[in-house]
Amino acid sequence: MIAPRYWFYCVLTFVMAGASLSSAQNPTAKQTDPYGPILLSEDGSWCWFQDERALLIDDKVIFTGVTSAGHNTVTEWELSTQQITSHVLTEGTLPPDDHNVAALMLRPDGKILTAYAGHSIDSLVRYRSTTRPYDIRAWEEESVVPTNGRVCYSNLYYLEDEDKTYNFFRGNENNPHYLVSEDYGDSWVVGGRLFEFPGRSYLKYASDGKSRIHFITTDGHPRHFNNNIYHGYLENGQAYRSDGTLVGPLSTTENSSLKPSDFTLVYDGDLETRTDVSWTSDIQLDDRGMPFFVFSVTKDPITRGETRNTALGGFDHRYHYAEWNGREWVASEVAYAGSRLYPGENEYTGLISLHPTNKSVFYFSSDVHPVSGEPLLVNGSQRYEIFRAERREAGEPWYFSPVTFGSSEDNIRPIVLADPDKEVVLWLSGRYTTYRDYRLKVYGKILPNPDTRTSDQGKKITFLISKDPDNYEADLTVPYFSMKLAKENGYQTEVILGQGERTAFHLPDLERIKNSDLLVLFLRRVALSPEQLGLIKKHLQEGKPVLGIRTANHAFSVREEIAPGYEDWWDFVPEILGHENKGYGPATVKTTVAYAKKPGKRLLEGLSPHPWKSDGNLYLIGDSLDPKAEVLLNGSSSGQSNAIAYTRKAGKSRVFYTSLGYPTDFTHPQFLQLLKNAIRWTLD
Repeated sequence: MIAPRYWFYCVLTFVMAGASLSSAQNPTAKQTDPYGPILLSEDGSWCWFQDERALLIDDKVIFTGVTSAGHNTVTEWELSTQQITSHVLTEGTLPPDDHNVAALMLRPDGKILTAYAGHSIDSLVRYRSTTRPYDIRAWEEESVVPTNGRVCYSNLYYLEDEDKTYNFFRGNENNPHYLVSEDYGDSWVVGGRLFEFPGRSYLKYASDGKSRIHFITTDGHPRHFNNNIYHGYLENGQAYRSDGTLVGPLSTTENSSLKPSDFTLVYDGDLETRTDVSWTSDIQLDDRGMPFFVFSVTKDPITRGETRNTALGGFDHRYHYAEWNGREWVASEVAYAGSRLYPGENEYTGLISLHPTNKSVFYFSSDVHPVSGEPLLVNGSQRYEIFRAERREAGEPWYFSPVTFGSSEDNIRPIVLADPDKEVVLWLSGRYTTYRDYRLKVYGKILPNPDTRTSDQGKKITFLISKDPDNYEADLTVPYFSMKLAKENGYQTEVILGQGERTAFHLPDLERIKNSDLLVLFLRRVALSPEQLGLIKKHLQEGKPVLGIRTANHAFSVREEIAPGYEDWWDFVPEILGHENKGYGPATVKTTVAYAKKPGKRLLEGLSPHPWKSDGNLYLIGDSLDPKAEVLLNGSSSGQSNAIAYTRKAGKSRVFYTSLGYPTDFTHPQFLQLLKNAIRWTLD
């Protein structure tokens, strides 16, 4: 079976033979870094119970939004030119409310269908399609489908085997209903009711595009229910549990015999106990058609139905991941999600979103460290940041790397798109006071598929890192990068995270570096025992290579009084790295990266010729660099510039150093490619 969102890409590839995409207009300001983040809209928002809210069509991303004034919009982002075009669907007919955001669907004829509804303000489902294929600039007039109850949300799916389009929405008595179209959404009829029960369930849907629509559902709103989460699917007019057991027919009337608890229980929130209250977030299908999904769990909910004393809970959310292996559901907690977005909606998280074709990748927003749960503070305020999560394969640990970091505003509600060449993440940034009161910008970031050339699988790389507030989250980014090296390039990798005070630091099991071919250092001002420093020095005496990242240029330069039995090594920087640490540029100013040599060859192979930026400040070395060093990259910031990546020899050891390594650098493809090239060079 075909994965749900990737199916649209496949259809596009077929129907576009000989056709051309229309060109974008209204270009944004020039962007020097094609790998973003890129500002796509000054004013937009979305809820998460409408799908699809974004489509990736060849070289274009099309997404919907609701402005702070309540205007429904559709925006096109042309990836190669970074041009932006936006079209207003509604202006003044719906109030400001992110629940009004539209769903999108690429029709088989290439036109784009959209459907939307007010947030339970009337009984009308609104819809329209573009007048031309793949072109958001011109739309048919808005049409409506009256229903017999107040409506909210839209979820659009075309099933090839039936040649029908479905729109699942919340309708009469807050139960899920659906519409059916036999002309790709030009006209609709009421199909029936999915559930009938005295509750307000929250569903997320995914389709294989052929014959089957999957869903996950809660019992109700987490404010009012100690929710469980269930899974089922619809096929040929019947409803089934996860294992294919028939539940009953899909209703074609205003009544239904189905309810959430008829389907497969995946997460047991214990309906009788007010703890571990769950809420659905996202669902996708893998390349075999097997469902996998993510959801949030509130560990400290307030009393059911409470609307006044909202300060008493909602500060500890967790993200969970579940996958169906063909026999059973396997679910586990994967990350700390942090605190609620605002009082009153205590179960609102920053949100988690799945990669549509790769079940080993997801993105999420959190205002705490995803592993430890420690608050993410910027100038004393807790901020939501976007993270990318990845694992080597099913059943293995997840690793995390920041997409945003140290932000002055919150970053929430990511959406992930992908095709065979790239993945794209969209998110919202700004103020979110309530779902009716917000001021948010839309950002996007492109990540091309990684370099997966297999290297010598006998080579072992050991990373030595330390964790402290000034070491740029190396405890997150380095394990993430280490995992990717093993997964994508076949290296044997190990991360050793040090322990203890910096004046008496210990690297557990450091004797294992005797078998390492390369040492990578991301340590900050630590003193080691003579035995441990001796092991590192012996590695160099044997002519083995070293790679230093950012704070490695003061790795063993300890300013405080060192504990008895420990040593510093100030000469490591001039003797091994080949320069002197001259301090830093302004902490809040980014670094513009420029090439010292023409990209495309040797250590700059695979890098784009475009200049790019690092969110980190410039490390200064003055004119102290070894004149025999080969400079690869220069950095500039606040009127100052110097080398930021270079190679040299220390004795017989090959040395690579870069002062890049800010947390968001590890989700920048240029930086990742540079590190991979440097590793190949050091090991050559």
